[in-house]
Amino acid sequence: MAHPVLWRGKTFFYPIGNTSAVCLTQDLCPTEIADVLLLGCGDPRHILYTVYTNSTGLQASRKLDFTCCDLESAVIARNVILLTLLADEGAVQKVSQIWNIFFHFYLDKASHDLLISQCRKLVELSSDLDSWHNGPYGHFLRMCTGDTLAELRRLWQLYVKTTTCSPSKAKAFESVYAADIKASKVKSDFVCTSSRAAGPLSMYALEMAGDHYNVYWETGVCSAVPKRPSEASYPNPTMVYSLAGDKFSVHHGTDPLSCFHLAEALAPAVGSTRHPEQVTLTDVINVCKMQFSEWCTSVSKVLRSQHLPSSSPLIIRCFVGDALSLCQAFGYYNSTRSASTSFPVAPWKHAYIAFDPDAYGTGTLSPAPTTFNIIDTSNLLDHVGVLNILSVTSPILQRTLSATLYTEGFYDSSPRPEDTFLHQLCGNIATIGLLLGLIPASFVSQFTNLSNWHELMRNTEQCTIQNPSHERLAWKLLGGAEKDVTDHDRPIDIAPEQLAGVLFNLYLNMFFYQNLARSMTMIKRTSSSVTFSDIHYHRRSFAEILGVIKGRVITDSWAPTMSKLHDKISCDRTLQIGRNFYLDLCCQLHLLGIFTVDVLSLPKVQEMHRLSKSIVLHNWKTLPQTVCVVLVVPRDRLQPLLPALNQGGAAILQCEVKGIKTLQTFTSINTVFGTVKISGKGDDKTAAVEEDVTGQYGTSPLVVWFWVPSAVLMNGSHHTVTLSVLSNPATCISLTKTLGPDLALFPADMGDERLVHILRQRPDAVSESPKEKNMQIGGRPVKTSGACTFVTFDRECKKPLSFTTRVDIVEPEMKASLAGGASPTVNQVSLHSIAIVLGDKSLQFPFPLPVDAKNVKLRIARKSLYIEVILPLKLALGGTDRMDMFPVIPQGADLALWNMHRVNLDQCVRFSIANKDALKWVNPHIILMLSERERCIPRGLTTGSTVLDIKHTLQSIFRYASGIADGKPPLCYGLLEEDAMLVIIYITDLRLDLGSHAVVADAWVMPSSPSSKKVEAFNKVSGYVMSSSNMKRLGIAVEERKAWIHLLVAATERCRTWEHKTNCEYRVKGTIPITFDLEESPICSCGAGVGAEPFVKKYPLLHPLAPYVTRAAISPLFPLSYIEKIGNLEDIIVSNTPLTLAPAAAVRHVCAACGKEEGTSGSLMICGRCKVVRYCSQGCQREDWKGHKKRCVVPSS
Repeated sequence: MAHPVLWRGKTFFYPIGNTSAVCLTQDLCPTEIADVLLLGCGDPRHILYTVYTNSTGLQASRKLDFTCCDLESAVIARNVILLTLLADEGAVQKVSQIWNIFFHFYLDKASHDLLISQCRKLVELSSDLDSWHNGPYGHFLRMCTGDTLAELRRLWQLYVKTTTCSPSKAKAFESVYAADIKASKVKSDFVCTSSRAAGPLSMYALEMAGDHYNVYWETGVCSAVPKRPSEASYPNPTMVYSLAGDKFSVHHGTDPLSCFHLAEALAPAVGSTRHPEQVTLTDVINVCKMQFSEWCTSVSKVLRSQHLPSSSPLIIRCFVGDALSLCQAFGYYNSTRSASTSFPVAPWKHAYIAFDPDAYGTGTLSPAPTTFNIIDTSNLLDHVGVLNILSVTSPILQRTLSATLYTEGFYDSSPRPEDTFLHQLCGNIATIGLLLGLIPASFVSQFTNLSNWHELMRNTEQCTIQNPSHERLAWKLLGGAEKDVTDHDRPIDIAPEQLAGVLFNLYLNMFFYQNLARSMTMIKRTSSSVTFSDIHYHRRSFAEILGVIKGRVITDSWAPTMSKLHDKISCDRTLQIGRNFYLDLCCQLHLLGIFTVDVLSLPKVQEMHRLSKSIVLHNWKTLPQTVCVVLVVPRDRLQPLLPALNQGGAAILQCEVKGIKTLQTFTSINTVFGTVKISGKGDDKTAAVEEDVTGQYGTSPLVVWFWVPSAVLMNGSHHTVTLSVLSNPATCISLTKTLGPDLALFPADMGDERLVHILRQRPDAVSESPKEKNMQIGGRPVKTSGACTFVTFDRECKKPLSFTTRVDIVEPEMKASLAGGASPTVNQVSLHSIAIVLGDKSLQFPFPLPVDAKNVKLRIARKSLYIEVILPLKLALGGTDRMDMFPVIPQGADLALWNMHRVNLDQCVRFSIANKDALKWVNPHIILMLSERERCIPRGLTTGSTVLDIKHTLQSIFRYASGIADGKPPLCYGLLEEDAMLVIIYITDLRLDLGSHAVVADAWVMPSSPSSKKVEAFNKVSGYVMSSSNMKRLGIAVEERKAWIHLLVAATERCRTWEHKTNCEYRVKGTIPITFDLEESPICSCGAGVGAEPFVKKYPLLHPLAPYVTRAAISPLFPLSYIEKIGNLEDIIVSNTPLTLAPAAAVRHVCAACGKEEGTSGSLMICGRCKVVRYCSQGCQREDWKGHKKRCVVPSS
């Protein structure tokens, strides 16, 4: 498996989500079919909310296909109960009871009866896959495997069984249940885990979150009253059974309010002046129940309207098992078209994933998706490691512009939060992106529309338990922001020496815990439990990652790269105990077909076998390069160790093979409780394992098996094999007293055939062709040639520095120009692409990451007719020439947004700005659009950073629109470059984008254009609109104007409720935006006047303009907390420093001292230090220096 085997000690049950619901289709085109894979899916809140947000507008016709995976079968069992209840007749009338069943620890009789009745029904329908799929729910609720259905049925039977026990057993059950709840509750008066669900209004939710937590855990129901209703007397059986055993093990931080959007309850409603501090806990709970009812009603409506699978607009597929294994099984299926795979269902399980052939068979009429345009991984990266996630999901992510992988993580507070993500990623973001083909879209754009400043705020409050910050990232295909990219699997080329260096750095970072000096440094910075709880990789993980990388690089360089990498690893002394894992790595590289070292080559193995005197292999006729070792650990030897193991935290298991001269550790092991049946002898020996489903709670021995190179067992000495715990400071502290300094669980002599078996194949193996075996490394074919980009890294092989590409000149006129001595020029076309111009012709070339055409270097071969282009990367924060940082890209007949999610503005909650005291949360929300770095840059017309310039303008718009800056908001906002108007923006409402915890302006934009009708209409109201009291004029410079043109296109597209016409200007002219001319509109006319009734209602005097305005969703741009420091929130809030606004006068470039305007000859001089402020003379500059020097800062490079 891709992740090390963890001993299942103390585990928790997560029946309810701990983050607010999000719309999973927000990055897709409006009518694009959604093939969604939910890994570690948890409760169905995201599904319910996604169906709700897709219930209106263009997306109402979208087909939604969800594949839900969770290791915890009880999560899926509960989800199926909820979804089937919503599919039944009268579901809407039973929503309150469904709420109780899903969220409450104790149920009233009606809710309990409904639950048990539904479970009996589900048991009756689930005898086998055919019975289920032909039943009343099979048309929309599908089971991926027969094992999944069997496990769910087992749980539903257990729920029913709680009602059939004797009165004395029932009373004992209730007593233990109540005691477990009491013991699980955090012993504190103030736990504010659910306050993050209030987003920007979290400051007002802290106390209520603490109050609700206490009431919920003391009464078992969602209520503001600290006393359980007398009718709620039935323990909820769905809270009892889980991987933690047959007991209540719900995580102590669980709070149903965390699933919802509390900001809707706290923000002042339109028509109300109520302050958030006046909102009661009852109000908040009622809003959560209202949201749940709305979501459930939408789902019920869809389910009740469909009957046949082929026409179902909503399909939900269930899989109980390991997320990494499922992804690998999908990749294997895509390569082999075989529904039976060799990937285990889950850790500690012996069954292998076998998909339902009716859904995944080759002759299926409506096959289930095995590649996906949305993959959501919840917070799995905290549990399995981000590199494991990226390596297994990359091959099954569809190759479309809109395809998105979501990751979430909870990061502990630290002085440098940006280091946390880089530590988890095991390297530079751009480097990992190039290697694996996925990149966070916000990393390229340098902004996000998702706010998490409330996460920072929560850590300034005195909550009793630690509040890690939550970060959600959207990963896109590398280079996908470029419209001319047609091959998203274009190979890259890296010099073998550099690629080996890059991979070696990755290796060192993945196994940091084997570097004792580095480990001790990390322990000093943080607690050992935090430092070593993120050990997610073993040598198999590294090998599988290399398999993905191999598919992305030119294969001609792979063999020399691996040879050099092998030399670096074999000679390494940085990882002091790394050599103990050397043969494990060699074995895994060979098994995956990535690289075979000399000692594993077949001729070498055969020669060693001929000469060896191996005790355990002496009667083998032929010897394979690797053999499988099976170790049986007797229950009586393991049982005394269980208490220490169960309390020892996340203990990683491994096996050591020790001889007189050898000690090698193998961490890529497989474990299961059960019995082994052996057949045959010598090299014909096989093993079959019968799993004990009771696991560690049963009586069967523990069976462990793993692969080793045959060479390990070749010498004649006796060998022992030992099951042990991986040593790190955390496990040493907790387990040394019980297990001894070696942390050994059980040793056995390799020759003891009662306990150890050497096999040619793994237990219960089936014949597998070499082709199928090699296809396990991924679902994409390996690239061997094609147009590629050569990547050069720095000397340390950590960061990419430049891209090099060779351009062969084949066009006749360009060939003639080049041969004739013409000098080519290179123009920046977009962040990712350049154009090489020769004469009147040009060639455009895209690159995987942003490039800097201003510093290009050319090598021209006039006789051979090619040009070598060397471009430095442009990844530094800030800078100009970022005009297309809001890409809108054609995708089929639709348009894709690359880094701004779509919003349904009508479903975004409006809030009132009437009471300024009720809007104190808005100012910090706006201020924290800037990072600590950005706040240190002097404010002016231009700051040297296009992103920052736009942020400043947006801050001005939101401060005025909310009334914070100047009381009553202006009628509109005019963006001017010098005297030319780019666009007039009218804001009808400020709303809450609940899923993103951000404010969004419901705006109507009217760009300049020479249309006679438009000019005539504007002339009717121009005096009213253009008056100084009604229009707030905001000055913008050239680069910001270009960026705003792209932003206007993205802002109108992201909230679109209309279809683009066949004569849409984007299609006709073949370019987006249409123009950069200030006198022309950059956006198409398809949405002009569509749905403009709210605009007319808000501004009746402007009704002549209604046919010419287009609705737009304008959001703040937030900094990236995983890259740079946001700042000290307490200081920001206390200072409450008003933002300095760029006056319109700045557009005309005036002297900062006397106000003299710049003439046509450009007579003003610019400050040589900050490159922003201008003066008409040296005297004015000297006069202004006393005040200016406080703000004069050298711009960042």
